[in-house]
Amino acid sequence: MSDLVSGDKVGGSKYVQSGDRNTFTVNNSAGVDRAELDAAVAELRAFIAQLSRDGAIAADGSVTDPGAVVAAVESQPGRLRALSSAIAGGATASVLAAVQGGVATLITALVGQA
Repeated sequence: MSDLVSGDKVGGSKYVQSGDRNTFTVNNSAGVDRAELDAAVAELRAFIAQLSRDGAIAADGSVTDPGAVVAAVESQPGRLRALSSAIAGGATASVLAAVQGGVATLITALVGQA
């Protein structure tokens, strides 16, 4: 069922804009359950391990080749499905709390933009 849009209301929620050319994203998902969060964390850790083997990140998790990280995320959009779902469900902070580091933040930001 789609949301009713009327003036400044979407569904039952009111959104106020200032200026023009604003964009609103309304996400009324039920959130992410524990199994989905665990799958997203496992997927992100496996992807980071691959990037480490490929030399795009150092052993300490620091990014040594940001371009390679971006290219890897963009070239394998289907690989990070659980992570994408978790981000769309609003669990970005939970994922990043479980998988800390600059590369995890970078990957999560890239996936969130897609």
